Amino acid sequence: MKNEQVKKEQEKGEQIERVTFLGPIGATFSHDTYNVLAKMYGAPKVTKTNYVPAGTNEEVLKLIRQHGGYGAIDMETLAECRVNESSESFIELLTSYMKLDECPFRVIGAVKLKLHFCLMVRQDVNESMITKIVAHKKALGACKERIAKIMLPTADAPSNGEAARRVAESEEYATYAALGTRSAADKYGLKVLCEAFEDREAVTTFFLIAPSSHGMSVGKENRALIVFKVPHKPGALVKSLLPFEQENLNLIQIHSAQTGNHTYNFAIEIEVKESELEAFGRAMEMFMQHVDIYLSFGPFQVLSR
Repeated sequence: MKNEQVKKEQEKGEQIERVTFLGPIGATFSHDTYNVLAKMYGAPKVTKTNYVPAGTNEEVLKLIRQHGGYGAIDMETLAECRVNESSESFIELLTSYMKLDECPFRVIGAVKLKLHFCLMVRQDVNESMITKIVAHKKALGACKERIAKIMLPTADAPSNGEAARRVAESEEYATYAALGTRSAADKYGLKVLCEAFEDREAVTTFFLIAPSSHGMSVGKENRALIVFKVPHKPGALVKSLLPFEQENLNLIQIHSAQTGNHTYNFAIEIEVKESELEAFGRAMEMFMQHVDIYLSFGPFQVLSR
């Protein structure tokens, strides 16, 4: 239904800036975070008209490529580390774009956001009646110690908002509890048993995606995300990473995705302080000599909220 609406608007020549993030709308941390990022970086507000729903994190970039516009994508959590699907969706861009100028979007900023996982149930359900807890696997990971204490089984959902919807609307989930945002509980009329069910402080990093025409800025704390392919020969990966070590830049994450025949493409994230921007430029000049293709997003500002 949403795709049909998009096609009709395109046929009429209407220009609407689309917004994509993990749905359902109004019920996920991705939506809450997009609102924060949009205000910070001048991105459009999300409405029922311009929202393009993503069922999983790996769909976000695919939908932005298809419909254009803006989006927020969950990249890593403090409790559960990186979100593999998100990293791999960036790596997949190498199959379509040989250089960044060909890619229609950029990462223009990021935020590390403190989250609280509400434990929610139907209005007529109390804690002793709960038979299972359903949530996105990262949420279950952030709350695994508290879940273990109450000795309840768990079930995965594509998003915490979808978990809340199932608890509210599906008889199969009538005695389940969901983990998610306060906004999800409000949207689906669920009762919150615990406002902060996480084991310890929960922080998730989200990236803001925007059209390549949207301006970028750097701050005191920045990050760069680079996806790349190296020659299939001994030492190729090491040689590509050494320039960052030589410039004393902190490589905080590396992720690999198999491309077939025992070969891999990679994604790395590098911290770049404001005083290290020139060093990053020098490192990139050396890095380019050791890779076959690459796409470099950033440096872009990373803020904490």
